[in-house]
Amino acid sequence: MIRVFHCDDSGAFRALLQAQLEDDADIEIVGGAADVDGAVKGVAATRPDVVLLDLLDAERDAVAELAQVSPSTRVVVLSGHPREYGERLRGDAVAYVEKDAPLDELRTAVLRAATG
Repeated sequence: MIRVFHCDDSGAFRALLQAQLEDDADIEIVGGAADVDGAVKGVAATRPDVVLLDLLDAERDAVAELAQVSPSTRVVVLSGHPREYGERLRGDAVAYVEKDAPLDELRTAVLRAATG
């Protein structure tokens, strides 16, 4: 079972994605947050395998902050920004997926992140 934490400022998007991913027998959503501070606290508490992280604050290196509290957690950036923009800002994230990508692409990114 891959334990996933999702950080996105849209509660509706978090709920929709959680419902879609929980249909997958290999994925368990262990928490969510609307901002980087909430993600840091939630990831520290839950120690997920993978974090799905929206690019919420370009001034902060959220990936590095998450690595500080849970070094074994892998980050997949999930953003509405174009890939070129997001890849410049993703830091040490293991993957970048656009929000409008097919669900299979996101699932593949989560599985690859969890398995290294």
